[in-house]
Amino acid sequence: MIKINLAPSAKKGRVPKAKGVRGPALGIKLPSVQVTLLYIIGIVIVVVLIAVTLLAQSNRIGSLNKNINELSAKLEELKAYKATVDSLEKRERELASLIKPIVELNKNRFFIAHILDEISARIPSYTWLTQLDIGQSDMRVNGVTASNLLVADFMNRLEESPYISNVDLTVLEKKVVGKMEMMDFKLTANVGYDTIAGRQP
Repeated sequence: MIKINLAPSAKKGRVPKAKGVRGPALGIKLPSVQVTLLYIIGIVIVVVLIAVTLLAQSNRIGSLNKNINELSAKLEELKAYKATVDSLEKRERELASLIKPIVELNKNRFFIAHILDEISARIPSYTWLTQLDIGQSDMRVNGVTASNLLVADFMNRLEESPYISNVDLTVLEKKVVGKMEMMDFKLTANVGYDTIAGRQP
């Protein structure tokens, strides 16, 4: 009979396990100290530049805010002056509106005085005026005279005046005044107010 011992023998040593072949180690190469210092110095320089820029911008903003406050104060001061000027201008317009009628009256007074002076200086002998209407640009003259020739002479004299022009005869007819035969006439003419105003003292 054959016996087979399947149990491992105590005498046999353990078979050493096969070691795997190791490949090259995968390591991270760190930068050198000099390079690290350069990086740090560069970062510090950038941070300092940013800080200086921010400080400069902050100072500039502060200066601008100060200027804005000063200008705002000046603007408020100017508003007070503007209100005073507006009040004076309003008062000036009110005074001008009050003075304007007086100026117009003075213009008319000088105007009429000049025209009357011109007419009285040019009336021929034996000629009398019965009505005189003077407007801003024209006048009407009614009168009596002893002769037709005196009427023509009067018209010519009026035309010689620098203030009177376009003298026209509208009516010429005989009229008995105190048992005397006279000539009744009516004239129209233009008057130059602008010329007179320019010669006022």
